[in-house]
Amino acid sequence: MPSIDIIVGVKNEEKYIERCIKSLMHQTITDINIIVVDGLSEDKTASIVTNLMEEDSRIKLLTNPLEKISSGRNIGLKASQSDYVAYLDGHAFVGEDWLETLYSTFTRCEQKYKLAGVGSTYDIPYDDTPFGKTVALCVQTVFGGLGTSFTKEQKVHPVDTVAFALYKRGILKKEGVFYDEKMTHCEDTDFNHQLIKKGYILVKHPEARVYQYRRKNLREFFRQMVKYGEGRFKLIHKFRETLKYYHLIPIITIFYLLFILISLILYLLTIINLGSFLIISLPLLIYLIIDFIYTIFIMVKHRGLNHIIAFLIFPAIHIGYGAGFLKGLIVD
Repeated sequence: MPSIDIIVGVKNEEKYIERCIKSLMHQTITDINIIVVDGLSEDKTASIVTNLMEEDSRIKLLTNPLEKISSGRNIGLKASQSDYVAYLDGHAFVGEDWLETLYSTFTRCEQKYKLAGVGSTYDIPYDDTPFGKTVALCVQTVFGGLGTSFTKEQKVHPVDTVAFALYKRGILKKEGVFYDEKMTHCEDTDFNHQLIKKGYILVKHPEARVYQYRRKNLREFFRQMVKYGEGRFKLIHKFRETLKYYHLIPIITIFYLLFILISLILYLLTIINLGSFLIISLPLLIYLIIDFIYTIFIMVKHRGLNHIIAFLIFPAIHIGYGAGFLKGLIVD
């Protein structure tokens, strides 16, 4: 079996880090190193990792003084000496066959493709918060996923980007591919696109499951989506070819909502009539109907009235992402 280094970037993950590391300690592939890169945590994260190091000599703890995900991943890559390198977040955990699934898929697919990496599929921890579970269900839909790697697939196939992936380290070294430390979000997509530009293929495995905990409430989730929007703008500014039509839908939504607001003011001032205002509002009505349908679908399929919060989560995705994209455009 190959040697694999797993890079785990962390910052203030005391609630989740032990479960994360122990899920890696019990992988069916045993020739591994677990490289934890700590971004100056202010909680007990580092001490928990230090205690686990006494149980397992394969665990290493490094420091990330810049505190960014991208810089932490680079520190891990530079420290790696194994055949393959993978990564995981501190607020996630995996099944015992996670690495073996990624590795066996890599060896099989590299016969067919000029392969650089094999990515995982997001799944829902059974003990996540009710809100976190609903978020996960929303982003796995076409309406909420916006064409991202969150959306579910049924088979192994090439994709534009991957998450929690296994890469052949020799390829990364040969091509000089590292994480762009100017990217505060979408750093994975940027990293993967560097490989795609060099002619490599990435695939995603639907059964390589990573159980990731989500934000705890609507406010935190909305702020996260704003940051994703900013990150996407930086990526598109850097690689124009990564722009897809669905990336523009949220920002169009922002401008449309502003147009609705102006129209409402004009209606209240009797500058336009009710009929004109209703026609202008028709796309919003259609959006709300789609939002309602997807919310009902999630509630019925997963048998839970608590999933009604999806009706607010979908707009939080689209408006937050659009606001972040617009912020990036203005600040740039």
